[in-house]
Amino acid sequence: MISRISPWLLGLLFLALAVAAALVPLSSDTVPYSFLFDRNAAQNDQQRFLNTVVETSGISRDQIQPVLSKLRPLEKQLPVALFIARQSGKPLADIVELRKSERYWLDVLKKAGLKPKVLFEGVEGKFPEPYKAAWIEYRMKRDPELSDEQVRELVLLQEAHRITGEPMADIATGTTKGHTPETILAKAKPPSPEASAAPVKAAQNSPAPGKTKARPSKSKTGIRATQRPH
Repeated sequence: MISRISPWLLGLLFLALAVAAALVPLSSDTVPYSFLFDRNAAQNDQQRFLNTVVETSGISRDQIQPVLSKLRPLEKQLPVALFIARQSGKPLADIVELRKSERYWLDVLKKAGLKPKVLFEGVEGKFPEPYKAAWIEYRMKRDPELSDEQVRELVLLQEAHRITGEPMADIATGTTKGHTPETILAKAKPPSPEASAAPVKAAQNSPAPGKTKARPSKSKTGIRATQRPH
């Protein structure tokens, strides 16, 4: 059968296979995912970015490894899943199951017991896109609607600030110049114990930007007065 195939057709077939093999990117979809847990195995910025996110998540390899096949593409799904698991204190496997049953990441975040304000801690209305539209939506609506991409961008902004300590405003404005949170995290130094520590829940309990509540205080006459935020 093979002998009946013309030589030029065979050559064309082999050429197509060679081109296809060359075009397959070295991305997070290749297995095994050793670069997630060993920075020396990372071969490009995308892999180094994911390594930083994983190594500073505070979540063990035993929890992460079994769910990787359910979070493809990793660069889109894994950072958000780790962020929600870390902030909520719930097992990563539970977050992945919620993702399967819910349509959007924002719904997963709410079902995990978090509020949208955890995404907006430190975010200001003067920040450029891709943050400005999400901030306006959050400020204008009691129940904001955020796309998966908006949630991801906010998560990466929060993570870049947490891990590197760079001012959030600098990270946000750098995005317009191509200095994205992904590139910042890809070039981040090896994680410190502080970066991998359990999250502080203050972000969940603190008032949202622009929504500070009035605080009662004592006046000189002993009568409780109300201090309004400036």
